Amino acid sequence: MQVTIQRAALFKVLQMISGIVERKQTMPVLANVLIKVSPGALSLTATDTGLELIATLVPTATEGDWMTTVSARKLLDICRALPEAAEVKLTLEGNNVVLRSGRSRFLLATLPATDFPALEKVSFDMAFSLPQAALRQLLDSVHFAMGQQDIRHYLNGTLVDIAQGTIKCVATDGHRLALSQLEGAAVDGLGSRVILPRKSVLELLRLLEAGNETSVTLHLGKDHMRVEAGEWTLTSGLVSAQYPDYQRLIPRKIEHFATADREILRLGLLRAAILCNEKFRGVTLQMAADSLRIMANNPEQEEVEDIIALEYQGNDLEIGFNVAYLLDVVSTLSTERVRWSFSDPDEGVLIEPVDASGGHSSFYVVMPVRY
Repeated sequence: MQVTIQRAALFKVLQMISGIVERKQTMPVLANVLIKVSPGALSLTATDTGLELIATLVPTATEGDWMTTVSARKLLDICRALPEAAEVKLTLEGNNVVLRSGRSRFLLATLPATDFPALEKVSFDMAFSLPQAALRQLLDSVHFAMGQQDIRHYLNGTLVDIAQGTIKCVATDGHRLALSQLEGAAVDGLGSRVILPRKSVLELLRLLEAGNETSVTLHLGKDHMRVEAGEWTLTSGLVSAQYPDYQRLIPRKIEHFATADREILRLGLLRAAILCNEKFRGVTLQMAADSLRIMANNPEQEEVEDIIALEYQGNDLEIGFNVAYLLDVVSTLSTERVRWSFSDPDEGVLIEPVDASGGHSSFYVVMPVRY
């Protein structure tokens, strides 16, 4: 029982699934990759019990119908060390897999495939398709605002909100909010609201290709979400919780408006970040007619002041922010100009791109800080 495959194809798939395998596992078999061989077909599966990725590839030749599990890390390291144009032959011999390539031979221990947990048999309530690039843009526009190890576990993920032909992705860590939406999607008559865990979002961003208009299919259920994209299928458990009402964070009574060149603003914030307090990352913004003054200082008595041009409507305003939060937003936007809208110094700033094209749109809210 064996399978023959080109090293480059095998290495690509192993790199694809390696992010799923945790360094510290609750079960030894979770450190392994499941290899399934059938006539003319080969699939590799990795899981951490909450997230599963199946990648398929076309082998050069197969013999028999079999499956087993071997160490994902060792298999990846072996393929990385082999010549790029090499051919790899995997043979199941008793309780071992023998990997041969050229004059190299590796004997790998296995664990039973029956011990490998599977998420394949899950049910879904709805399914729809959209371009791979569109799904990536939705997630890429908001992922940086997800919580990290927040005790409010529902913030450590992204809300996927589907209603009335619109797909929204929302992320917040309580200090900032990111919302991205795609209108006119082929989801008419469908509705769902689920929370995708942080790791699943980051894995999808690794897998989805920007600019790739090939369709992917999303399956949504009560407890799981599945994304099918030809050569790979990712199935993720969902966060079982009620997502907070993100609409409450959006400023309503806007009294101050500012529009600036996005790149000029980004560079101004970067310069101020050099000398800001490394712990609090605070910068002060002073807005007046046609100018923005960005100021920061640190405990070493160092300070920076930078003035950039902008179009401003409203009374003179001074407000403090975490500069890293502002830079995350400005760096994510792709339009030439960006609009900032304020209500008062105690509420957040609403940041939006100017002249965004296509059916995709996004906006961001960053809450002020006092330091």
